[in-house]
Amino acid sequence: MTRDKHGAGFDMHIKHLFAFILLLWSSLSYGAGESADENPCKGMAEGEVMGVEVCGECHEDKVTDMRMNPHGQAADARTPFAADGCETCHGPGTTHFEVEGNCIISLRGRFGESVEMRNDICLGCHSSDMMHWAGSTHESEDLACTSCHAIHTQGKALERTTQAEVCYQCHKDIRAQSFRSSTHPIRDGKVVCSDCHNPHGSVGPAALKESGINETCYRCHAEKRGPFLWEHFPVTEDCSLCHRAHGSSHENLLTRQRPQLCQQCHQTESGGMGRRHVRRFLDFDDPADPRRKRFIVGESCTNCHSQVHGSNHPSGVFLLR
Repeated sequence: MTRDKHGAGFDMHIKHLFAFILLLWSSLSYGAGESADENPCKGMAEGEVMGVEVCGECHEDKVTDMRMNPHGQAADARTPFAADGCETCHGPGTTHFEVEGNCIISLRGRFGESVEMRNDICLGCHSSDMMHWAGSTHESEDLACTSCHAIHTQGKALERTTQAEVCYQCHKDIRAQSFRSSTHPIRDGKVVCSDCHNPHGSVGPAALKESGINETCYRCHAEKRGPFLWEHFPVTEDCSLCHRAHGSSHENLLTRQRPQLCQQCHQTESGGMGRRHVRRFLDFDDPADPRRKRFIVGESCTNCHSQVHGSNHPSGVFLLR
């Protein structure tokens, strides 16, 4: 049985489409290979060193800034300027003139340098304090050192009054929390991100400098550490069960207002013993509607249970003293 002309025409269209796809794929592959082979910046690390003075003839402002920067102290053997000056990081200067494209190593990636290549230049000197960088959150996100740090000047990341601005470029949710009514003095520069976090990686959660949340908080709030004769178990477990470190709409960085915060665990206190406490929700104590006893208003649990973080008093079993 022979196929009709419509079926044959359809088959012909399929063949033409398939051939076009193969042609397009081969051209893209060839273009990519050609671009990589003819990249004028390929092998740009090969060349001769020319010296800082030659760089300064065109980039006088950059050289001047570097001499005022820790990287540019030639008297310190640990700095780039003690070795080959600008070319310690940017590669031999002859490639800037002799190679088509005026190629040097750009730490901003202007010539297509990979993030790994640019970071390796920094890690050549800063490896001792970057032991947790590999596998860290920022490294996994393919973040370059120059995304946060400035090379020729001190930069905002190292200045306490401007460090948060650098972090907020990505962590916009944390910025929003810092503008709430109760917050650490982050905007005043008295507490900065690096006081608690190590942006280059750590063994703790959320890149914390310490091994856990509580240990990080105890660096400033040592009076909450204990040990206490009578402990409040949520406190010893995790400070963030009750507090939001970056900011909250409730006093003292609490996750919820009191007494609702306490009643997340002490649910039975609105009934039974709770009948001897202060006014209840809507000022009612209707046995037919126990849901109205969920919220105690007008006063707060901590007016009596003042030692909520723990007590060493012999009679402090209820954290009253």
